[in-house]
Amino acid sequence: MTRHYAYGLDIGDLDVVVVDDSKPMQAILRSTLLSFRVRRVRTFDTAEAALEVMRLDPPNFIITDWRMKPMSGVALLRAIRQRKMAPLCFLPVMFCTAHGTRTLIDRILRDGAQHVLTKPLSPSALYDRLMWTLRDARPLVMGEDGRYVIDGVADSLDAKARKWQQIGNGRNVVTVKPAVTRRDVPQSLAGKPETAHPPVHEVAAGDMAGGQKTGQKSGRAGFATVRPKRDKNAA
Repeated sequence: MTRHYAYGLDIGDLDVVVVDDSKPMQAILRSTLLSFRVRRVRTFDTAEAALEVMRLDPPNFIITDWRMKPMSGVALLRAIRQRKMAPLCFLPVMFCTAHGTRTLIDRILRDGAQHVLTKPLSPSALYDRLMWTLRDARPLVMGEDGRYVIDGVADSLDAKARKWQQIGNGRNVVTVKPAVTRRDVPQSLAGKPETAHPPVHEVAAGDMAGGQKTGQKSGRAGFATVRPKRDKNAA
């Protein structure tokens, strides 16, 4: 097991490669990183150009966008995480993207990225993530597909996915029966408003406070009948 190659370095020792097809974003990242006093910053418009230069002159940190053509940031990450790409396979990789969906973040982290930051970036968030990565002691291990990944990340993401699934399965739609209006009450009972039942709300038992199964009292399995208090003045 091997830690990434920027582990234990000072921020002033960083040689950063920035890959983004947006010139304004390149300028923002360059100026922000130089304000942190990093040693060197190189910017590239495409992943192919960055990969060609990095093979000859490897950096020790990569910051890349996701949505690029023809090679995306994910494709770049998967390419450098191959064993044959050493020493590039041991570099820390941080994504900066405006499309930070849960599915994308899950995929990027499983493929071996250290962090995912969403645009627009704040200098403080970028600095914090850089410093955190320099102290990140998680080892890189060989995955089943022959690429290096961060040890323990897949298990952690699987556990979170199971938790979200359990939460989702415990949620049920709350149905509300329409209130009984005076028009719906038979004429023989029109003068007795108290006989017209108030609205009945059906709530799944799993949604009740404390998870109490009160459905047995209502006569409907899995549901609890909740009747609001009657207004004494209405009587």
